[in-house]
Amino acid sequence: MTAQPAEVADKLAHPDEVSRAHHALRGAIMRGELRAGDPLSQVELARQLGVSRGPLREALRILQREGFVQQESQHRARVAKFSDEDLDELYAMRISLEALAVEIAVPRMSEAHLHRIDELLQEMEDTARTGDVEKWRCPHEQFHRALVHPSGPRMERELALLSDHATRYRLAFVSWNPLEWQASTSEQHRTIAEAVKTRDASGAAKALAAHLGRTALVVLSMASPTYEPVRVRRALAAASVR
Repeated sequence: MTAQPAEVADKLAHPDEVSRAHHALRGAIMRGELRAGDPLSQVELARQLGVSRGPLREALRILQREGFVQQESQHRARVAKFSDEDLDELYAMRISLEALAVEIAVPRMSEAHLHRIDELLQEMEDTARTGDVEKWRCPHEQFHRALVHPSGPRMERELALLSDHATRYRLAFVSWNPLEWQASTSEQHRTIAEAVKTRDASGAAKALAAHLGRTALVVLSMASPTYEPVRVRRALAAASVR
């Protein structure tokens, strides 16, 4: 049988293997198991994940498009590095877009959707008490995604990706455990939820922007205490948050 060119083989990569490799690598990058700037050996990763090189290359391409991997050459890639500028830009984008999305979403929410937001708040508080980072992170991410769910699929996809990048930075630089983090943000989350439940779209947008802004400034202060987050401050000013 004639050997297939590498690019043809890549296109024929089994989708389940691509998905498995992508999920595993993305999770390892977000949790810091693969650290910012680490080189990525295709041979070693394929061996560890139990997949062939074709699915692995496709998974790396997806991660590159998502911003988690930086491709240096055809056969050489690294985990995306952290930077002050990137962190500032990331949170400024999230503040601007997520505030807009919740303002669009609030009038479209059903009663069942509002009830789900309350359930996620309670789950965040319950799991925070366990001290399990992963258990707390799940309802926290679902809460933020529930706030913008009816805003539109394109906005939701972009916000989910921004949220994942923000989580990567937070896990890398914030040393607080979930109980401490929940204690510092619980009132903020409840303020957002109350505005949503009363159908105060503008109030929800401002409360959400304020919450994201406070989080951004905490993470930035830990990542780079002397950096001035110009983008975040301008995003907050645009959202009328002082």
